[in-house]
Amino acid sequence: MDANEDFARTAALLGALDLYERRYETDAAFVEVIAPALALSLPIGVLPPMPYDGGDDATEG
Repeated sequence: MDANEDFARTAALLGALDLYERRYETDAAFVEVIAPALALSLPIGVLPPMPYDGGDDATEG
């Protein structure tokens, strides 16, 4: 598998996950874990930076 196939597969999985998330009986915990993992496998610069949501920050003490 080359880099283009890997990118296309990851993009397709993100699209499928988006459709799954819009369903009525979505497992929100699954989406919350899988979406960032898939997004991290994309090359840097493909997705815009995600804003900080104000949750717990391990760097603050």
